[in-house]
Amino acid sequence: MSELRRLIVRHRHVAPMVSALLAGTDAAVTIRDAEGEVVLERTGADAGAGNHDVTVDGETLGTVEGGRAARGVAAVLAYAAARERDKRSLANEALERYRELSLIYDLAAAIGGDTDLASIVGTATAELSRLPGDAHAFLLLARADGSLVAAPGAAPDAGALDATGSRLGVGIVGTIAAAGLAELVDDASADGRATAAERVAGSIVAAPLRAGDTTIGVVGATATGGTFRAADLKVVTAIAALAGPAIGRAITAGPGR
Repeated sequence: MSELRRLIVRHRHVAPMVSALLAGTDAAVTIRDAEGEVVLERTGADAGAGNHDVTVDGETLGTVEGGRAARGVAAVLAYAAARERDKRSLANEALERYRELSLIYDLAAAIGGDTDLASIVGTATAELSRLPGDAHAFLLLARADGSLVAAPGAAPDAGALDATGSRLGVGIVGTIAAAGLAELVDDASADGRATAAERVAGSIVAAPLRAGDTTIGVVGATATGGTFRAADLKVVTAIAALAGPAIGRAITAGPGR
């Protein structure tokens, strides 16, 4: 069902608004969706020859054909459609916030008291692998010489991202770790910082791992099946914020990296 048809047929206020707008007139109006299918048709003597688009955010949802009244109907429909989109956007944002909070609580409970490095890393990367776009998680730890190596318990690679030769300040992932700022890169192949391995990684989302004031590595995911979203960056940032201190404690308590 088209967006315009759904708006008119299912929304309890839109059809009455259109009827009220046309009440007292003899205007003939035909509303068509973007595919040209008739959604609503009202016969009358005042047919007119106007054709008015119903446009929201630059997208044409349909047209209203008719005389002077058709212009007003198109404006009402465009306003109603914009309001509905705003409501859906707010609902989706609330759902994303709920998912983020749920993830934080679950991950905090899973790794909060854990001191086994491989177990913490495995839990964190398992959550990262749930990201969309055929996500491949990675968690790299920084050594004293600046190299970044796959952490125990993590997959040895993240799809096309090869940890071999990764260093702080080198490539997209190394730069994110060194700068201490989470980042989303839609197309790694178009990023001038990308290493040869990163250029075929598709989309990359990553955040630095910190234990106290020290950067101890970087965590994130790559995806060749689609690009990550801003909401995914928030998830990765939340995972990094929880995993960093836990990994720091595990490293201090156990054998070295």
